Amino acid sequence: MTLYLTGATAARTGDEMSGPALLLVGLSVTGSASAASALLSAITVSAAVGGPVFGALLDRAARPGRLLAGALAVYCAALLVILLSLGRLPLPVVLATAVCGGLLGPALAGGWTSQLPWVAAQEDLPRANALDALTFNTASLAGPALAGAVAMTAGASVSVVVSLALIALALPAAWTLPMRAPAVRAEPSPSVVADLVAGFAAIGRARPLARATLTSVVSYVGVGMLVTCTPLLGERVLGSTGSGTFLLAALAATSLLANALLARRPGLLRPDATILAASSPSPSRCSSPRPSRPSPCSRRWRWPERRRDRS
Repeated sequence: MTLYLTGATAARTGDEMSGPALLLVGLSVTGSASAASALLSAITVSAAVGGPVFGALLDRAARPGRLLAGALAVYCAALLVILLSLGRLPLPVVLATAVCGGLLGPALAGGWTSQLPWVAAQEDLPRANALDALTFNTASLAGPALAGAVAMTAGASVSVVVSLALIALALPAAWTLPMRAPAVRAEPSPSVVADLVAGFAAIGRARPLARATLTSVVSYVGVGMLVTCTPLLGERVLGSTGSGTFLLAALAATSLLANALLARRPGLLRPDATILAASSPSPSRCSSPRPSRPSPCSRRWRWPERRRDRS
């Protein structure tokens, strides 16, 4: 379990770091907020398509760890290609690379969680699930903070390199995940498409699961918009684009504390109540302080299209 948690934390931290890092390097290289947000959208939106397919393939694999490790390696390669081609190749080519890499993005998060029943004993699964949830929030806290700190000290490109290095560190843990015992089937195995249809049907039949899935999908649309806005908020309020990622780290810190409490007391709240409370908007998420006057750093980072007439 220790190796699993180490690998999952490294992969998820690299994943949480890679989004803000790509956004920052996109802003740095192109100088365009729209181009940078398109780059982030390309690598994240495609994960919604790749997630169900990769999950079905992972469920059918006799050695899921090998498949997971391969997906992590390809994702690292995609990040490297994006970094090397940004500013050198046309933006549509870079975006296409991001879309292809994003298809494997779910391997960094849910791909690990699906292996818990084979890593932990049946009686230890509740605690293992709670610890696994903690790795998500640890990554959400450390990833954006690392992205901002590295970008501010060594440059946005180095931030992308560090994120893919963290993902690469998870490869040994993924490779050594347990094998699955071959299932004995009286009938031929269904196709991947049939598995996908059955999975969506199962979600639709289980109302609590359907509510949780729909709530998560809608909520993460807002999360994606927030991530895209943080560099601009950081430049406007804190003086630099890199410092905006610390806003994400602050939000993740409170989530980490909440999950730590739930790990100690798993039955404290009903699942529906937990999801409702977690997805409810708060004033702190919807407001941002405005400085009385822009700082010198803010003036230095402001792009031409955002300059104001000072006359």
